[in-house]
Amino acid sequence: MKDERLEKMKQEYEEIRIPAELRQRVEAGIEKGKEEREEVTRMKKKSKVITFVKAAGGAVVAAMLAITIMANSGATIANAMMKIPVLGAIAEVVTFREYKNSTDNDNMSADVKIPEVSVKNEDGTVNQETTEQINKTIEDYTNEIIAQYEADVAAFGGEGHQSVELNYEVITDSDRLFSIRFDQLTVMASGAESVRIYHIDKQTGQMINLKGLFREDADFITPISDNIKTQMKEQMAADEGKMYFIDSDMPESDFQSITEDTTFYVNDSGKLVIVFDEYEVAPGSMGSVEFEIPTEVIQDIVQDGFVS
Repeated sequence: MKDERLEKMKQEYEEIRIPAELRQRVEAGIEKGKEEREEVTRMKKKSKVITFVKAAGGAVVAAMLAITIMANSGATIANAMMKIPVLGAIAEVVTFREYKNSTDNDNMSADVKIPEVSVKNEDGTVNQETTEQINKTIEDYTNEIIAQYEADVAAFGGEGHQSVELNYEVITDSDRLFSIRFDQLTVMASGAESVRIYHIDKQTGQMINLKGLFREDADFITPISDNIKTQMKEQMAADEGKMYFIDSDMPESDFQSITEDTTFYVNDSGKLVIVFDEYEVAPGSMGSVEFEIPTEVIQDIVQDGFVS
């Protein structure tokens, strides 16, 4: 009797008519559920592909695959990708040689360190042109110092008093810029300091001067020169020990402006720094002097990636 009631209830339930609208909604929900499951399965497969590539040691390939997926996933992400620095040249000091000399009485001596730089393209091949160019530039510069020292030794018959030192350091190695700095100190009756800095734009793989930091046809000389003059005046007003060649009784000797080849570097804070040799813009007692240029002075004209 009990089984007959259950069988009858089951039969009545199965004969219930479902409204057409409700049936459509149920069927649509089922179809959406299938699509969502298929999407999850597809994403899992894609994740497995990326994981497999990484596990196989292809980190660069995996990164490029991930970047490709993101770049095609929407305008916002694609625009953000535009700000990622392009991998460019790699510059590094690979070796160095040293010129050392001293007279018998040790009154005259020289210690000149001469590095060799290698510049490689993005694919790892050597950029022969730039590598040869920067090493030739360094060689010419150091040979000039050595030749001058040897001429002085000959002129004084080894009896003079002179010390020449030249040291180098990689002062900037950012995503965009590689800079190697040379500091020369020559001591005779007094000391004289000078600085040379050579730069490679990693994006182009080429050597550049100060002009190379800025957008084409931009006037960078005027704003930088004006800022340096302002800094000079402020420093002299705040410190009586500071003196620069500006607003003097000999205006023809005063600092006027920088040039396209003025010595510079970009410091650890991402700021442009202008460098002057001893006696160039100030008395010898000031030594070699430097001026950090506020980024807001040049932010509208400097190329992306050089300063911050």
